[in-house]
Amino acid sequence: MVAKISRFHKKKEVSTIKKVFGWSSLALIALLGLFLIFYNVRIYQKRAELEGRAAELREEIAQLSQQEENLKQQLEISSTEEYQERVLREQGLYQKPGEEVVTIVPFEEPEQKEQSIKKWWNPWTWGVR
Repeated sequence: MVAKISRFHKKKEVSTIKKVFGWSSLALIALLGLFLIFYNVRIYQKRAELEGRAAELREEIAQLSQQEENLKQQLEISSTEEYQERVLREQGLYQKPGEEVVTIVPFEEPEQKEQSIKKWWNPWTWGVR
């Protein structure tokens, strides 16, 4: 009976070529897995960056649309005859028959001449009055 048990426990010898091939294939699979993990992280970072940029651009589009609406309203207002007449009257370029244009110029104080002060340490100011 001892002979039968030993028959089942025989160890097979594995050649060194098979061991090298097994370990190298395991290392290759591990490197491939690390590469894929690294690549997925890079893609995630790029995606987050692009989503942030997309949100900024959507906000900018909304602002530009609002600005476009404001400009359209201003264009509609400025194309009316009443607005054009008011602007021309403010500039003094338009008057109705019988009206006079009065232009008010802001008051400016005349510049005072600088009185030169004689300074005892500066000989260039001694002769100036």
